[in-house]
Amino acid sequence: ELLVEMTGSIYEKNFKEKEIIQRDAAAIAKVDGYTFKHCARIKDYSTELWKKLKQPIERAQILVWGAYFHDIGKLAVPLEVLNKPGKFTPAEWEQMKAHTTIGAEMMRNHELSWLRNSAFIVEQHHERYDGKGYPYGLKGDEISLEAAIVSVVDSFDAMTTDRVYRKALSLDEAIQEIISGRGTQFNPVVVDAFLNLLHDQQFKWR
Repeated sequence: ELLVEMTGSIYEKNFKEKEIIQRDAAAIAKVDGYTFKHCARIKDYSTELWKKLKQPIERAQILVWGAYFHDIGKLAVPLEVLNKPGKFTPAEWEQMKAHTTIGAEMMRNHELSWLRNSAFIVEQHHERYDGKGYPYGLKGDEISLEAAIVSVVDSFDAMTTDRVYRKALSLDEAIQEIISGRGTQFNPVVVDAFLNLLHDQQFKWR
């Protein structure tokens, strides 16, 4: 009875936080046509890459939640833009690109304080290694390793998934796209680790 009394508030807090996480993930899945599995894949593979790169385990949680909520800013993008099958107009493209900065702001003001530290990942996950990404045109090591990891994993998952504007690529085609983006779109160190990870998993994508 004493144990129940002492841990009750912790259990209730964890349960409530889990509900909030699931609520936000469901909202993103609904507007972006994805499922919980997409968020989980980005989170899981990003974490595996982090370990593959032998990064500090104490910073892994920041990566986990930045990866899981990388597209939270899409909640602010109009559905007609988000699900448009054709090419964006310049104005629509600006709306789409804004999901990075809007998402970062949402994370920085999130009701769960421990999610706020992951905002920079949300903000940077569309930056490119060659400096041609958005929102700020960061390049090379100006881009956090966490965001560089999410960029590779998210791109690969998007390419191997049916979207409103195109059919999924095969696994081999997606791998070639990642390789072709090595050193331009993607951090080469992350690409190499990602390819090694796929090899270790016998090129199976969950």
